[in-house]
Formats: sequence, structure tokens, C-alpha cells
Amino acid sequence: MKKSLILFALLFTSISFAQDTILTSKVAENIGKLVFVKGKIASIKLAGDGKTTNYINIDQSYPNNIFTVILTNKYLENHSIKLEDTKGKNIIVKGTIEIYEKDPKKIPQIFNPLEIIIK
Repeated sequence: MKKSLILFALLFTSISFAQDTILTSKVAENIGKLVFVKGKIASIKLAGDGKTTNYINIDQSYPNNIFTVILTNKYLENHSIKLEDTKGKNIIVKGTIEIYEKDPKKIPQIFNPLEIIIK
């Protein structure tokens, strides 16, 4: 298990150097682009009863959030991610930045990222 985590970290590091990594302050300029975004987990909202969507707000807590990573319960299960103790940890996600059309605040987001590292 430890070897696979080290290999994953090395692979991720080599990939992240191959592509630009942006801060949350630049996400609005990169809507529709596939990028790596890094920041610090400011707050999380776990899916409630009957819900399947979890939210990670990066660098600013809700309701002042500026960037959100959205993860389904199935995504968390498939990637063995437990969000309960992640507040304050650093995060890097790879995905396409989008804006959910029904979001009145138009907060940039990545839904079920292609890659995620929380440390």
C-alpha cells in the first residue's frame, strides 16, 4: 500500500510539472480549461441524508467561497477518500473548471476531478 502511494505521488508530481498549476484566484480566468488547481481546504459540506453530493470549498469558506470541488459519494468511495478530517489540509485537483448554470453565485467548480491529492 505504501509503495503504491509513493508511486502515485511521484506520478502526480511529474504530471503536475508538465501542466500549469493555478491558484484559486485564477480559476475564473480558466473556465472551460483543464487545469490543476491548488489551495487549502477552508470548509467541507458532506452529503446529508438522501443526498449524494459533497462540497470542498478551497481557500474561502461558504458563503464566501471562490472555488468548490464537488464529489459524489460514489467518487469518494471509489477513491477511498474520507473528507471528515480534511479541513486545513492542502489540496491539488485536476479537472475542467465549470460554472453550474443554476448556481446564482456562479462559483467556479470542478466536479469529480480527474486527479485529487489531499495532504
